[in-house]
Amino acid sequence: MDLLDLKGVGPKKKELLNKLDINSISDLYNYYPNSFEDRRNKAICSKANIGVKYYFQWIITSKAKLIRTKNGLITYLYAKEENSLDKIKIIWFNDRFSASKLIVGKTYKFYTKIDYENGIYLAYNPMFAELDDESIGSIIPVYGLTAGLNQKNISNFINEALDYYDKSEEIFDKLLLDRFNLESKYDNLLEVHKPTSKEKLLKAKSQLKILDFTKELIFLDCLNKEYNYKDDINLIYNLDEILEKIPFELTRSQLIALKEILEDANDSKLMNRLLIGDVGSGKTIIAIIVMIVFAINSYQSAMMVPTEVLAIQQFEKNREFVESFGLKLELLTGSSKNKDKVKNDLLNGKIDIVIGTHALIQDDVKYKNLKLVINDEQQRFGVFQRQDLALKAKKVNYLSMTATPIPRTLSLKIAKILDLSMITELPKGRKPINTKVISISLEKLLVEKLKENIKVGRQIYIVTNNINSCDNNSLENLFKRYKEYFKNFTVKKLHGEMKAADKEKTLKDFSDGKIDILISTTVIEVGIDIKNANTMVIYNAINFGLSTLHQLRGRVGRGNYESFCYLVSNDTNKNSKLNILVNSQDGFEIARKDYDLRGGGKILSSIQHGRNLDQIEYLTMTKKEIDKSFEILDFTKKTNYENVNLSEIEKFFDEDKRIILN
Repeated sequence: MDLLDLKGVGPKKKELLNKLDINSISDLYNYYPNSFEDRRNKAICSKANIGVKYYFQWIITSKAKLIRTKNGLITYLYAKEENSLDKIKIIWFNDRFSASKLIVGKTYKFYTKIDYENGIYLAYNPMFAELDDESIGSIIPVYGLTAGLNQKNISNFINEALDYYDKSEEIFDKLLLDRFNLESKYDNLLEVHKPTSKEKLLKAKSQLKILDFTKELIFLDCLNKEYNYKDDINLIYNLDEILEKIPFELTRSQLIALKEILEDANDSKLMNRLLIGDVGSGKTIIAIIVMIVFAINSYQSAMMVPTEVLAIQQFEKNREFVESFGLKLELLTGSSKNKDKVKNDLLNGKIDIVIGTHALIQDDVKYKNLKLVINDEQQRFGVFQRQDLALKAKKVNYLSMTATPIPRTLSLKIAKILDLSMITELPKGRKPINTKVISISLEKLLVEKLKENIKVGRQIYIVTNNINSCDNNSLENLFKRYKEYFKNFTVKKLHGEMKAADKEKTLKDFSDGKIDILISTTVIEVGIDIKNANTMVIYNAINFGLSTLHQLRGRVGRGNYESFCYLVSNDTNKNSKLNILVNSQDGFEIARKDYDLRGGGKILSSIQHGRNLDQIEYLTMTKKEIDKSFEILDFTKKTNYENVNLSEIEKFFDEDKRIILN
């Protein structure tokens, strides 16, 4: 059945749904709400608190009147409540149509805040509905939208899609559900999309987390059994000799992670491991060492990173270290001038290690003896991009790296069925980054502080969220301002629309200390490591997510100097989300707060790829929910999955292969 078969879904609406990654009937009813609004709090004006939304029932007592002002159109009419003499004035700004829908003498539902002035209750731009309309008086799901779709569209489409629910999505039979006191997925979906009470809604959301997570745990277990590849790889190396060439000492957790990865890679089973570490914890050097070990054993490695700027940085930074072992490191991006030569050398085995972007997975890129692939910041790639890289060879070890933290309660349990390594500490000597929220009105004072920093030889990042716009803080406008502020210093800009050669030169010049101030977009968000840069200034900071701000802040504090991060914003209120960054350097805490504000993504497999599962997010799982999921897993394994619909899980094998990390 196609989306076009649903009432109200034509070609245009289908296209808009596709933008939300809704491509099927199943995608629709699995499109979870971002939040919920409780519109059941019914009140009368005399008992309502000013400024709080309530559900009211009002009788319309007058026709609408229009007033034109220099600021636009004002439409208003009057209403009253049954058995009350209180007068209610309902006002709309620049909306002539809403009032015209209301009939004098008829009672409607309203959901709105009220004010009180000169003996009259006032309601501005209220939501209203017929008395039999459940959009007011109920708990209402609120969905993520795209231009051209409204909440009513999505809700109607989902409700109809539920009539065509695919029963094969029920992973557990009734006996198993009853044993663990769970409702079916369908019943939980009904409650989520059509809530009947807060209590039942919370229970349904919790059970969907458990059902969804347990399905993935079973998927992982089955996948490990199904694809227990054997490999004849044999890594011979002297780790101490390799580590001697590093000009710093690895932390204890870096060493543990490195040894876990190398032992895993040397095992009889192909490696499929996830390396987790907070921003700046030193994941990349671990990856480089592992690739060197493979290379000295005559095996090729490929590391895919999310941006060209990062690929260039990692190549330049690690080339000398890699080549000190007599190995060949090369760079491959969409803009590489020597692409043909690099491709030819990869095929002929003349390149030991290649670092690049998605250019690594193009059809014409072939390898002679690829045995290790690494995804840096793997959450930045699509499922199939990651899979395409791993499929460049028949038998390949796979390492993903991410700064997305997993709760310790969950990580310890996942580690039993998933190859997981964690870096739990920052490199020795790394100091906390002094973080402050600065009002844009204080820019001149900020500039004086920055001048002091540059005069002692340090470098500065200035980051903003757009390149060219009427925004006073766009990259181009900031570039003009800072060129004027720092006439005696070198100010350059860096963004994704620049030519590859220009980006490479700018980044190298900054790394070599030839640039004092780099005005950039978020292309420097991940991986960039320049120890002399000790100050990060982020304009329009309120427009970034907390995790992005934490990533950007992590670009400084990498040397021995005291480091600073200034969050420039019009919103300097003490309750601003930016103060979370001021008060915390902990990536997990920040990720939790970011989830609370924006929603989050999944960590494990691609079973649900492309779907909005903000409510099914492991960062929000309680210990009780995690424990129950593993309890169900253990029970089903003992019974050889007797009560599990394995066919629904197995159909994802061909799609995911061994790439079980998302």
